[in-house]
Amino acid sequence: LVLNPVFNISLILDTPPSLDHEIHIYYPTSAGGGYKKLFRKVGNRSSEFYPDINEVRREGSFIYEDFLETQGTDVKMYTVGPDYGHAEARKSPTLDGSVVRNPDGKELRFPVIPSLREKEIARRIVLVFKQYVCGFDLLRVEEGDSKLVPFCCDVNGFSFVKSSRKYYDDCAQLISEYVIAAIKPRSVPIFSALNPLMKTTANYYPETPKRATNFLRDTSGGTAHFRHPQLVGAGVDQEALSQASLPETGASPIRSVDLPSTLADGAPPVRDMSDQLSIEFGASRSRCPSVSSSVGENSTGQMSQLMGREKSGTHQEELRCVIAVIRHGDRTPKQKLKSKVKYPEILDFFHKYSSKSSRKDLKVKGKGPLSEFLDTINRIITGREKAGQKRMDPEMYKLHHMRDILVKWKFEGLNRKLQMKPQEWETILDEKKNVAKEVCTKVLLILKWGGNLTKLGEKQAITLGERLRKELYPDAPGGGILRLHSTFRHDLKIRTSDEGRVMKTAAAFAKGMLQLEGDLPPIVVSLVHKDSMHMLDPSGNKVVKQMLDKCKERIHVNLPRDYDFKEGSMIMRETAVGPSSLISLHTALKQIRNPRKVLHEIHEIIGELLTQLDEMLGSMGSHDEYGGEGHHEEEVISGIKLYKGETLLELTERWRLLYTKLYDEEKDEFDLTRIPDVHDNVRFDMLHNPRLGLTSTLSKLYNKAKLMADATVPQEYGVTIDERRRIAEKMCYPLLDKIKGDLTIAKTEDQVDVRYMLDLNHAADLQVNTLGRRVRTRLYFTSESHLHTLLNVLRFPSAKGKPSLLSKRGKKHVNEAPEFCYLTQVIIRLFENRAKDEDDPRRFRVEIMFSPGAAATPLHTSELLRDRDSGRFNTSPLQVISKENITCQELEDYFGEAIALGRDGENCDDRKEMINTLEKEHIENSINRDNNNLQNALSGIFAKVSNDAKRCL
Repeated sequence: LVLNPVFNISLILDTPPSLDHEIHIYYPTSAGGGYKKLFRKVGNRSSEFYPDINEVRREGSFIYEDFLETQGTDVKMYTVGPDYGHAEARKSPTLDGSVVRNPDGKELRFPVIPSLREKEIARRIVLVFKQYVCGFDLLRVEEGDSKLVPFCCDVNGFSFVKSSRKYYDDCAQLISEYVIAAIKPRSVPIFSALNPLMKTTANYYPETPKRATNFLRDTSGGTAHFRHPQLVGAGVDQEALSQASLPETGASPIRSVDLPSTLADGAPPVRDMSDQLSIEFGASRSRCPSVSSSVGENSTGQMSQLMGREKSGTHQEELRCVIAVIRHGDRTPKQKLKSKVKYPEILDFFHKYSSKSSRKDLKVKGKGPLSEFLDTINRIITGREKAGQKRMDPEMYKLHHMRDILVKWKFEGLNRKLQMKPQEWETILDEKKNVAKEVCTKVLLILKWGGNLTKLGEKQAITLGERLRKELYPDAPGGGILRLHSTFRHDLKIRTSDEGRVMKTAAAFAKGMLQLEGDLPPIVVSLVHKDSMHMLDPSGNKVVKQMLDKCKERIHVNLPRDYDFKEGSMIMRETAVGPSSLISLHTALKQIRNPRKVLHEIHEIIGELLTQLDEMLGSMGSHDEYGGEGHHEEEVISGIKLYKGETLLELTERWRLLYTKLYDEEKDEFDLTRIPDVHDNVRFDMLHNPRLGLTSTLSKLYNKAKLMADATVPQEYGVTIDERRRIAEKMCYPLLDKIKGDLTIAKTEDQVDVRYMLDLNHAADLQVNTLGRRVRTRLYFTSESHLHTLLNVLRFPSAKGKPSLLSKRGKKHVNEAPEFCYLTQVIIRLFENRAKDEDDPRRFRVEIMFSPGAAATPLHTSELLRDRDSGRFNTSPLQVISKENITCQELEDYFGEAIALGRDGENCDDRKEMINTLEKEHIENSINRDNNNLQNALSGIFAKVSNDAKRCL
């Protein structure tokens, strides 16, 4: 029975008999596609990934299920009756398929504390399946920021824990009591199980007179205190509440067997129960003679001691949290093709996939819709060719270009995106419904491709993950962060924007950091969360877009002047690129000297490059095989090898478009928004297409484009200090708010935001030295814009006169960075000094670190033998940029001010005032631009008159 036949996320396929345990997981195109086959463990493998297979199996019968993300961890739970449950966590086979084993050759698992919901699931499974000793598999799925919902994915039946002394002691005791109770019921008045399952669920059911006098006692004679979820936190004394209903002597105890176990019998949905972990360990208080039951009546004190909260110890300061904001890795050039069309076939496609409103934009990334659009383009081309329309006609040329892009690669949600923006509408009569409706009659087609993570970018991200694993975390003899992660004492969460290159960068980083194996798609699905709140993606924020557009207008006015800024005054330089404290901008401007002259040189060099490419096109073809980074020399055959199958014609057209867009000869104006594109393209070709044989031309172009980009890109996020601060607050206040929350949670000892916690009842069986050590890691991967704005927040305080959190040396280091290149990092580490009082703000201090990323010039990596240069995978070292002994409270207050200012302007008069201010600046810029044009014209006239006079003399 298929209730919803459309699955937009990963699928699990399983044959109904499931005897061979062969399960297929099909990954979505948004994560890179492919499928993974899960099977019973063979050696140290439990799954294999096949990247090139995306079609589901068609022969036979299958069960289709949505894939549930579990952060790469599964939970195995084992029951001994309805009142006892033991949970263990292990690495999921869906992650990388590598089985981690202990010295005895058994799969490595660790006991974890089950949640209240999981206890109730265990109770119901035992009763419904009538399986006293039973094992089943749980998946813990995060909903929202911290809410955990367990799903039972498999009931295995009769099974035991692989190795746990305490479990076997408890199991033997319980089975013995149940057997004796079956033979001589009167001989076992009370069972040893403390009934943790009933304890946490009994009060979800309405109390009846029959149950009013029933109670449970543990074997030590004490009363099992029921926790009333409705009253928790309401100031009710739970001890007094439980004592008030003590039964008469000799009353029969009631167990959770008497409670309903199905929805039909009146049991509440498990989802309605609390998602808290059960900190009060029920099994540890049983009278089972277990030598490993080290947590007894004084469990609170021992727990505190194990959790490392005591002031004494060898290390007074301990790392509590690592928060990193990282730019994505090296990518291919981003490209787009625009065309305004009125073809009925394309309009029908738009209306089919658009929402109810014909005025909203349509975005298409899925395999099915893109395939259908390709068929639509083919039908249009065929029809126009039959009508005699020639291929070189502008409209036909664009249609052919679109078709070539669509058929170039496999359909994956990571490498192409189609946007359709309605332009014109008309109202027609719907004959079926006999009502008037509005339809679109003209759309703007925007086909985007490129921007994919390269092999170099993937290797750099992996290398960075390996390096930061060693630099950011204590490298303890027991294994450091890898040991903490494998023993579920490392709370890791990774969040990204929805761009494919960003998600792949995050997966590659996690692969290096956690020493994972295999391809990236399984890691993307298992560990990477796409941000749905625009926290890491500024698109859709109209206020921010307007502010950025105004900045680009100012750059267009102030920078491309025919003026020697090196010989000019500081006032002229500050007018062009901002205050002198922005060292990298002033350095770049001095090296440029005359921006207009350099822009003409860049345009001329691109023209020279196009001439060379046209000559190559006329003399030889281009092969479509893979080339460039990540391929061995023996794979290279004769001919020109371009990266990822790009043809020489496509590369030439890429540069021709830049040449055309950069300079408007009629208006004699340069479009400075194209400078970052020129820089990206020349950098890419130097790194990935060295076999073009154009190193000399590309090197000249790179040197000049790099300087112009260094002087242009930072100004896109504000020219003055005030502009930079306002834009930064508006763009990244959601990210600041999340980081502030991360720090607040990391300082606490409660269970908030914790997915797994070790069950310390089994401490004697755990080969772990510091059970209480726990580190949180939050990784945020995003684009360049968020790195610029985040660093602007850190450099420029919101309140006037308030000092920055950065040291003078740290500010200088950031200001001198010419570029926030791929894999730029801003990292915040939180430390706790346990020698300080809990109320002392100095107990928690923060450290802010910065690296400009893979900032090494591509000049030394562009030769054919660059594969021997392992240094190209490195990024610039991290530097501490914060002041010494900054407290966590100071950072939270600092971020709080920026968050308030960024958030307030969304719905108040500040927003109007901000836009009015920017409008005034825009008018002033227009006047300045006219004056600059006049000045340039007069300078040309004076220069011509001067030259003529010199010739006369």
